[in-house]
Amino acid sequence: MLSLDFQKIELKDVVKFMEHWEQTDQRSSDYCFPILWGWAGYYGYQAATHVDGGLYWIRQTKPKTYNLAPIGNWRRNDWAGVIEEYFGKRAEFWLVPEKLLEIWKAQLGSRVKYAEDRGNWEYLYDVQSLATLAGNHYMRKRNRVNQFRRKYPYEYKPITPEIIPAVLEFQREWCQANVGDHLPGLEQEDDGIRLILDHWTEIPNLRGGVIEVNGRITAYTIGELAYDMILVHFEKASLEYGAAYQVINKEFLAHMLEENPSLVKVNREEDMNDPGLREAKLSYLPNDYIRKYRVFVNL
Repeated sequence: MLSLDFQKIELKDVVKFMEHWEQTDQRSSDYCFPILWGWAGYYGYQAATHVDGGLYWIRQTKPKTYNLAPIGNWRRNDWAGVIEEYFGKRAEFWLVPEKLLEIWKAQLGSRVKYAEDRGNWEYLYDVQSLATLAGNHYMRKRNRVNQFRRKYPYEYKPITPEIIPAVLEFQREWCQANVGDHLPGLEQEDDGIRLILDHWTEIPNLRGGVIEVNGRITAYTIGELAYDMILVHFEKASLEYGAAYQVINKEFLAHMLEENPSLVKVNREEDMNDPGLREAKLSYLPNDYIRKYRVFVNL
């Protein structure tokens, strides 16, 4: 059995990473560069290039080692040999996107077993619907946005290097305001967000926006363009301004759609089996999911 030369994911790897990401048939937020790189210190994310260069294997090493799915060219017909060569006759993979699982099932048949990982399914929405909140289904959210607009004359601004210090200061204040809520992973997320903002111009396809009331940031979003999809990685708002979350969500997507008319869908990521988060994501009426699975291969 051959070994893959796994190394910690670092900023210098971004070009190689994006070459494989662009070939991947189903782009999941779990496999976005800013997420893997931003959390590499906490989860020990590592990557290794397949010998033929067509795949970029990912694994998590903290708190224990989990093999994840690769990014790159999934449309190959030698998966049985590839998996056995590098992982042996019995292998387990986490966070496998549905399209890759379907390819493995077609080639490996009954040698593949899998378990649904519902908490890690990513929510997909029609970007036009969330950018406009048109129709009866979104009436309550639309009314809240309109009430916010009447009460707080605000300005939307894209995130640029010039306003990143103000975004970082808002992030610091947001963490201080929420530290008593014992939010899981708050410190890790804060470190990841700060790392991404500190290297904003070095990571391809990042997009973001803020809402300002009287010149003060009250909400922000950080996202990433992936062809016809915009992924929303982070969204923070001050709760002292009612409906700020709904406002930044709508405004960010409206401006992204104006900038990129070819956008079709928005990915608002997973709910991690959190009941409140699941309810909030369902309230925006997803029209699809990126389904993910824990996969067991017995060759």
